[in-house]
Formats: sequence, C-alpha cells, structure tokens
Amino acid sequence: MYIPGVERSRGAEGLDRGGGGLRSRVIAIVIYLILWAIGNVWISRYWAIIHRGELRVLVCVGKVVNIDSTQDVDQVLKMQVLTGPLRGATVSVDNKFIGRAFADRIIHVGDKLFLQIPILSLDESGGIRYKKIYLGDYFRSGFILNMLGSFGFLLVLLGMKGVRAIFSLAISGAAMLFLLLPALIRGWPPVPISLAISVAVTLLTFFIVGGLNRKSVAGTLGTLGGLLSCLLLAYISSKALHFTGVDVEFGFMKLGTILWRDQAMKGEMWNFRGILLAGMMIGALGAMMDVCMAIASAVDEVKKANPRIGVFQAIRSGLNVGRDIMGTVTNTLIFAYLGSDLTLFILPSIVFPQAGRVYPFLRVINRESTAVEAVQG
Repeated sequence: MYIPGVERSRGAEGLDRGGGGLRSRVIAIVIYLILWAIGNVWISRYWAIIHRGELRVLVCVGKVVNIDSTQDVDQVLKMQVLTGPLRGATVSVDNKFIGRAFADRIIHVGDKLFLQIPILSLDESGGIRYKKIYLGDYFRSGFILNMLGSFGFLLVLLGMKGVRAIFSLAISGAAMLFLLLPALIRGWPPVPISLAISVAVTLLTFFIVGGLNRKSVAGTLGTLGGLLSCLLLAYISSKALHFTGVDVEFGFMKLGTILWRDQAMKGEMWNFRGILLAGMMIGALGAMMDVCMAIASAVDEVKKANPRIGVFQAIRSGLNVGRDIMGTVTNTLIFAYLGSDLTLFILPSIVFPQAGRVYPFLRVINRESTAVEAVQG
C-alpha cells in the first residue's frame, strides 16, 4: 500500500544520510588540507645544526638566483638562503666540476639545494660567522610531500574508506618508527619484535579498513600464516646462503663499519642477520596483507551472493582466487626487487675492449644483496 507520509519520511531520511556523509567528507577534506599545508610549511622551514666532532655545521636550504657561467670548469652560484639564522641572505657558492659527466651536476636558476655551512663562531646576538659554504643534495622533500599528499587527497575523496586507509597507514608508519626502530636500537631480538609488531599492524589495519568481522579475522590469520612461512624460508635461506646482513644496507655505509667495529671492541655485536630477517619479513608484509584481504573479500562476496554455499565450496573459491592473484603478485614482487638493482644487471652485458667482461652474471647473482632480493621476491 502506498503511504505518502511514510515515503516522504524515508526520502528525508535518505537525504539526511546523504547530507551527513557529504558533511563528513567535506570535514575530512578540510582537515587533510590543513595538515598538508602544515607539513609543507614545516618542511619549507627546515634547518639544523649538526655536530661533526667539535665542528658545528649549519644545514639549511638555499635557492639559486643567479649563475656565473663565465668559467669553463665551475659554476659560481648566487643563492638566497631560505631557512635558518641566515634566512634572506644572499651567498656565493662554488659548484666544482671533476670532469665526469655522471658526477658533475649542472645546476640551474631556481633549483633548491641543501647548504652546509661550517660555523666558526657565534656572536652575542646569535649571528653566525663562517668562511665557506658547501653544496649538499637537492632539496627533494617538498616534491615528495606534495606527491604523497596528492595520493592521500585522492583517497580522502573516496570517502570514509579512504580516510580509514590513511589512518591505518599512519598507524603502521608510527609502529615502525616509534616501536620497531627504538626496540632494535636497544638490542631487542629483531625477529620476535618484528613479528609481534607485524601482527599488531595487520590486526589494526584490517579492523580499521574492513571492520570487526569474519572477513578481517580470516585476512589476519592468512597474513599470520604467510609471515611465518616467509620467516621460515628467510631463515633457511640465510643459513644456506651464508647471509651476514651487513652487505645489504650497512655494508655500503661507513656507519655500518663503525657500528660493527665498535660493538666488536666492546665484546658485543649487532644482530645484523636478525635485522636482515626482520627486514625481509616486513618487506613482504604489505603484499601478504593485500593478497589475504583480497581473497577474504572475494570469499565474503561469494558468501553474500550465495548464502547456501558450503564451507568447502567457499574454500575452493578462495583457492581459485588465490591462484590467480599469486600469479600476478609474484611478478610484481620480483620486478620490484630486481628493478631497484637494474643498473647492476646491465654490467654483465658490457664488454670492455681490453679487459673483456669484468663483471659476469654469475658474480652479480652471487652478491649478498642480489641473493637477498631474490629470496624476498
């Protein structure tokens, strides 16, 4: 029976729900834009004083306003200091060339770079006395923030699902920065603490994005099983391939050598192999969460479409979906890890006129960092 009053009330209720959803989305967008602007202001004003032994160095950001290109071998840059105690000052900086095209930087007007200024002394008013200014890296943080901010803005436009995704990402990042890293620095066992934090991050992410339901529980259990399998494979591989954990990251930095020697002299040792295993597990966490939630969501939709489906039929459907997903995810991981070392894989194809092929493919795949990437993939 048609009841006009009831129909109007239902329509009004729908409009209220729509209006409430629109208001929530607008509020989320405004809050996000405010945080984005605050982040831009904070990054654009960055400066710091770092210590190198007894020497204090002012690190700030400068912008190229003029270039003296009359010299053939160098560039003399006129730069305006954008941050720090010298903000607004115009300074002269040399960009020296060493004659190697891959290392020489051709700097243009408008480029922003870090400046490193050794401090000779500070006067009573806080002014800085210096003698020479050195060029640092390009200032890339602003572009990176805006690129990530644009991606986050698109997520917010999707509604509350996007807001939940950003919120869960923030929690995951905070867990890694403020829980995992301090625990590793304090000497806690890397593998157990990484496994515990990974499980906690998985639970929070699934429950925030998908809600507290059987789908999230199934995705969490699947991710936990994948983490344990990954950890077992990584452990067996580290033993069979004699991984040390030093060659991968710390081996390319002086910091790793310093830590290794200092700890060895004290009779202690950083657990680099454990840190390597923890890193391999965390590196695979995102892909596992993606696959497990995709399979759980697919089975959940099948169950909703056909409530009479049996347990074994639902499991069979999940296995079929999983096979299709794994076929593409495997390629994604392999290409992601190996693509990061693409330059290295070009070396075996280079034949020098006198020396021949100095870096054969067998040497490339026997490097510890390459083997680690293969195991991770």
